[in-house]
Amino acid sequence: MAIKCCKDCVPPTRYPGCHAKCEQYKAEKAKWEEEKAKARKDQAYTIYPSDFEMLACMHRPHKDKRHR
Repeated sequence: MAIKCCKDCVPPTRYPGCHAKCEQYKAEKAKWEEEKAKARKDQAYTIYPSDFEMLACMHRPHKDKRHR
């Protein structure tokens, strides 16, 4: 959900710096930030010890091609 309260807002109610005073904008902004934080938390990847073992097995040192 994006912030939509400013879409139809026109002067004189809309002016440079009005976001600092607009209660409707502040409420929508807080809700938007909360949704973003929740989405970021849901997307966070948890690394378990078995993941390190899998990654260690996948790594193979490359041979140096200069010394043939």
